[in-house]
This record gives sequence, structure tokens and C-alpha cells, in this order.
Amino acid sequence: MSPLDQQAIRTHLEKIVSFGPHPPGSPAQASVGDYLIGQLKSFGLQVEVDEFEPVTPMGRLKMRNIWGVVPGKTNRVIILASHYDSKYFKDFEFVGANDGGSSSALVLELARVLGKSNPTDFTIWCTFFDGEEAIDEWTNLDSLYGSRQFVKMLTRRQQLENLAGIFLFDLIGDKNLTLRREGNSTPSLNDIIWTTGQEMGFCSIVLEGCTVVIDDHIPFTRAGIPAVDLIDLDYPEWHTAGDTVDKVSIENVAAVGTVFLNALPRLAEALKRSSGEEPRLPR
Repeated sequence: MSPLDQQAIRTHLEKIVSFGPHPPGSPAQASVGDYLIGQLKSFGLQVEVDEFEPVTPMGRLKMRNIWGVVPGKTNRVIILASHYDSKYFKDFEFVGANDGGSSSALVLELARVLGKSNPTDFTIWCTFFDGEEAIDEWTNLDSLYGSRQFVKMLTRRQQLENLAGIFLFDLIGDKNLTLRREGNSTPSLNDIIWTTGQEMGFCSIVLEGCTVVIDDHIPFTRAGIPAVDLIDLDYPEWHTAGDTVDKVSIENVAAVGTVFLNALPRLAEALKRSSGEEPRLPR
């Protein structure tokens, strides 16, 4: 039986969507961030926040990355991540129930479960990136604001070397969910997740084949960090007003989380081996 609470996932999703459209810099996005912080604290996690103001096509916008810390036996870190902003559209209301909402709800529930029992030696950061979506049209500069900032922050703090890997969730609530290995992700880590999903009988969700996506894992892969992006872009309501709660399958969101939790010990062992060294003890 999965330790994930589907009702909790639904509650998180409905709460996030209840704030309405929440693009970066908006009052609604601030409210979503406050909700995430409150939930992480309620799980007993230490919460960290990094505020920044990048230049965008709409000028400087206030953004913040948020993460809850699940203690481990070492200072080596695994990141579980989602973006929590919704894309700005001037012609219609976009609440991003699947595109940002489903994955954020799952990462919150993973934070609760892992906060009770961390099956790895690693410290785990349950992380929410601001500003994944383009403010105007997607370019290298107008996109991935939060994840690019996160890598810069870790580099500045000389913490990047402690980062073992990142697992990103995005668009995981389609009722016809079909996940294919993402081509910019680390193949060996993808293989562990796919093997686990097939062993657990989720063959209709984890399919053979490949897709290539530019997403919040890219700033990390460019910095040499192992990464996996779990995403299904074959979603008819993507970036439309129809991306609402009724289009999301909570069962599929929970299935992705269940497969990941079962794969996590093996993923951690693979990351430990690939580093060529045992994780270092905290000072």
C-alpha cells in the first residue's frame, strides 16, 4: 500500500488553484508560496526561501524559490522539485491545475511522507521553483527563472558540490498519463524509475520511447548534476483555460509518486556510486 494520501494531494491541488492565475510577481503567486511554506512547516520541516528579482519582459518581478529540508545522515543533497507558478495569459484565465499544480501537490505530499521517514542517507530538499514559465515567449532568458537562480545561489554559496541529483515533476496529472524517458535526463536514473514502474504494474503509464524537454532540470544538467524530468506534454489542455482541476487524475499523480518512492532507495544508491565517494558526514 502506498503511504501517499490521495485526499491530501487533492486538497493541495484545490488550494493552489483556488488562488486563481498566479504568474510570477502577482499577489496570487505570493499567496501560493505562503501556502507552500505553511504546509512544509506543518510537516516539521525547516523551510528555506531565496528571494530574487530577475529582469523579465515585464520589467523586474519579485520571485522566490522555496524548499523544505528533510534531514539525512550526510550533507549530500537530493532535490525533489516542481515549479509553482502559472503562465501569464492576457486573453484568458490560466490556473495551471496540471501544469504546476499537480506536481506541486505531489511534492508537498512527498515532503510529508519523507519527513516522517527518509529511506536514504541523503538530505532531501523538497523544492518549489518560481518563474518556470516564460513571461512572454519562451527563450533562454525568458524562462526557467527559478531553477537558473537556484543553481546560481548554490554556486555562490559553494554548495553545488553537495548536490547529488535532482528529480523534477511537471504535468503528471493527465487522465491519460503517458510518461516517456526524457532525453535530457540521466539515462541510468531514468532506467531505475522505469524498471520500478514496470515491476509495480504501471506499464500503461511508464512507456517505452523518448521525449526531449527543456524544463527546470536543464540548469542543473548544464552544471553537471544528474537529473530526471518526469513529464507528459501530451496533454490537450496544456496552456489553455481548460487546465482545471476536473481534468486532473489524482490517482495518476499518486501513482507517479508511489513509483518514485519505491525507486528512491535504488536511485540514492546509484547516485552514491556515481559520485565515486561516500557521502560526507556533516560538520
